[in-house]
Amino acid sequence: MPRFHVNGNTIAFDDGGMNLLSSDALRELRDVVSSAAEGGGAPVGSAPLVFRSGRERLFAAGADMAEMAAFNAMQAADFALLGQEVFDAIEKLPVVTVAVIDGDCFGGALDLVLAFDLRFATPRSRFAHPGARIGIVTGFGGTSRWRKVLSRAAARKLFLGNPVLSSQEALEAGLVDRVAASFDDELLRLAALDPATTRFVKELSRHGEQLSEGELQRFGERLARLYGLA
Repeated sequence: MPRFHVNGNTIAFDDGGMNLLSSDALRELRDVVSSAAEGGGAPVGSAPLVFRSGRERLFAAGADMAEMAAFNAMQAADFALLGQEVFDAIEKLPVVTVAVIDGDCFGGALDLVLAFDLRFATPRSRFAHPGARIGIVTGFGGTSRWRKVLSRAAARKLFLGNPVLSSQEALEAGLVDRVAASFDDELLRLAALDPATTRFVKELSRHGEQLSEGELQRFGERLARLYGLA
């Protein structure tokens, strides 16, 4: 049974249980994202790609701890690299990507949503990253992606203090961008964005921190010509 169900520009995650990010789940998600990038799954036009859970009151419970417990060092490294590969692929998609979170979003699932451009949460959603409490450090990239959305103080509290954040607390920390019962209007507005401009902004923002001011300007000029914006 597939864990990820594609309907138009929406990917729904439902493994029939806790929505665990196992090795098999990550490989399946990698294939779905690759198909979306190539236009074979969710469209790569102007519509945003939406990722949500197919489970009631649960977004995802994170990495599959039972599987991880049996890893040797090499298997653990491969698992971490697989997660990084999948989340990097999401980050590089040319359309706006939105994680719509309804319910609990814990551990590796929090790493997952940090790879999306925007995070929308319902009022009943909760967020936590319990790695430090249970003696593990995430290998999926969450401890580096937080720099794009969280202050240092908020990140330390999240990753070291191990609180369970309400949706409102997550909003105040900058972890999510919007809290509401429905996001139909926001998604319609995102669908109206110009595809070339979207690609331009995403590429520029993704490389911006790695370039000097002069390099960034030249890179922006090349992108603008590439996407017909200059």
